[in-house]
Amino acid sequence: MDSSLPTDTTALNATALSATGVDAVNMDATSVAAVTELLDQVADLSDHLVFLQRLIPQALTLTEEPQATALVRQAAALISTPGSALQVRGAWQGDTPGWLRAMTRPAHAAVLPASAVHTGAPFTGAWRRTALLVVPLEDGWLALWGKRDFMAVERALIDTLAQLLDAALRAVHQRREAARYEMRERDRRQARDVWRAVTPEALRAPPGYQLALHSQPASDFGGDFQFQEADWLAVGDVSGKGLPAAIITAMFASAFTVAARSASLIRTLSEAMHDHLEHSGAFCTLAAVQVGAHGQLGLMNIGHPPVLLRRADGRLEETRASAPPLGTFALQEVELERAWLHPGDALLIYSDGLFEAEDAGGVPFGLERTRRLAAEVAPDSFIRQAVAGLWAYQVEDDLTLLALQRDPAAPGVHRTLPGDLRQLAALGDVLREVAAEDHPALLPAELALTELFVNAVRHGQAREVTVRAHASETELFVTVSDDGVPFDPRGEPAREGGELREHGYGLLIVRRCAREWHYARKDQINRQTLRLRAPDLSPAPT
Repeated sequence: MDSSLPTDTTALNATALSATGVDAVNMDATSVAAVTELLDQVADLSDHLVFLQRLIPQALTLTEEPQATALVRQAAALISTPGSALQVRGAWQGDTPGWLRAMTRPAHAAVLPASAVHTGAPFTGAWRRTALLVVPLEDGWLALWGKRDFMAVERALIDTLAQLLDAALRAVHQRREAARYEMRERDRRQARDVWRAVTPEALRAPPGYQLALHSQPASDFGGDFQFQEADWLAVGDVSGKGLPAAIITAMFASAFTVAARSASLIRTLSEAMHDHLEHSGAFCTLAAVQVGAHGQLGLMNIGHPPVLLRRADGRLEETRASAPPLGTFALQEVELERAWLHPGDALLIYSDGLFEAEDAGGVPFGLERTRRLAAEVAPDSFIRQAVAGLWAYQVEDDLTLLALQRDPAAPGVHRTLPGDLRQLAALGDVLREVAAEDHPALLPAELALTELFVNAVRHGQAREVTVRAHASETELFVTVSDDGVPFDPRGEPAREGGELREHGYGLLIVRRCAREWHYARKDQINRQTLRLRAPDLSPAPT
């Protein structure tokens, strides 16, 4: 060994100091140690400053949380701390020991002493005491551990790091939110354009009808839609919002165009839409009506709120959903409900935005109030009154209202008669209000109506019978309603002599004269809908 080299600690420190230009020859051991520690701190501080100089540009260009984690690890390595972790918005970045995950975000920066913290990793194989430095961030916190204590200069470095990370992570979050917002805005614009392209703002009234429409999306586009194709009108509601709902609406519009001209509207729609709806987890309600030239309606309700048939005298008949929404089950066939719109009658279709609207106390507008409004106001003012009635309600969903009314100025009649067979003579008078004596369907219609009246009174114990009727050039359209027990005469066997022997035809004449004959039970009321014509008297082919 070179005898010129110092061998004790004091001599070693003195030699090190002399290299810096400090005269340590005349300094005692305590002074040498103090100066040495100071120089070490200066060296550490220099390293810290270099690290911070590198940190600032890295923080400014931070684009994701893993980069922040890497900076924390660099700082930990600089101060000889083996363990570090970063939590951002409730999520730990990278591998984090369980004991740390169990801790809550600190309210302020602190050093937990070694006597208070026990940890294994990174000291695998044994638990070891360690101090823990914790520093809260604006939306998270960071932790360093693995040494007995943290000096003030080390804490200052980590505090500075935390401030820089706060600013950098805030900028990352803001940029990310701005990108998300721009994406949402782009999707919203695309959805609005798609929805407006396929959903008409107005529908045309079929000849002989009056039509009113109110469409009020909850935003600048909605999930509600209204379509008109061939002799069909439809109002529906696609679940969901935004671009996916708009795309489904566009697909539905395309499918509806084809389905409206097919043999079965619902089967064609289901075949075209079910797989797409099921795959996307969406569904679609639909209220569709096939409109005939003389008041004939074919109604279909697929998961939609009840459709209201409002008679000219204010009486209501509901068509409730007869099948679940499209997309829940593959629908093969749904039978149309047949009804006639006589002059002054109206069909009212609305979306759930009406009855689900709530007042300040959270009380919904409700289905009962919707029914009451429909019964009390004239059909041509239903929409206006409904919208006005919502002034004290918060409408959160799309609102669609459609009113289709048969021309009230057209010839028509409705008459309610007591359930008394002595009223039979009045039946012919009712029909003659809309059909001249030479109308080809008058006599068979009178015979058929007489048979139905007798059945309602005798078999159904009806207390009153209402007759509504209007005529075309060759046919009579009649609706017979009674309050008797449920009784569908279509299922009764025809008797050759009929129930009324003086007429001698009975149900046979009804079948022979009825081009259409439908039965429905509505709110304790039997309703029979008939399209009557002169019977074909030509002999059957042999």
